Amino acid sequence: MTITKIIGENGVLPKLCNNGACPAAIIAEDGHAYIQGYELAPAEKTELSAPPGEGFVKMPLATLQKIAAQVALR
Repeated sequence: MTITKIIGENGVLPKLCNNGACPAAIIAEDGHAYIQGYELAPAEKTELSAPPGEGFVKMPLATLQKIAAQVALR
């Protein structure tokens, strides 16, 4: 996988978790977006279930909104 862009709450990052700038969205050359977020707490895992091969991470809604606005400008 070739990463073309890493976007955090405050803009484009040169690398993952640059000085604590996580969570992040990773845009790859293959046209997929990968979301880096916080692992779910055990109680959250019991509330959310995903099909085999899928899973959940979480991030603050404000961070997601900032990242989404940056992806739209791409």
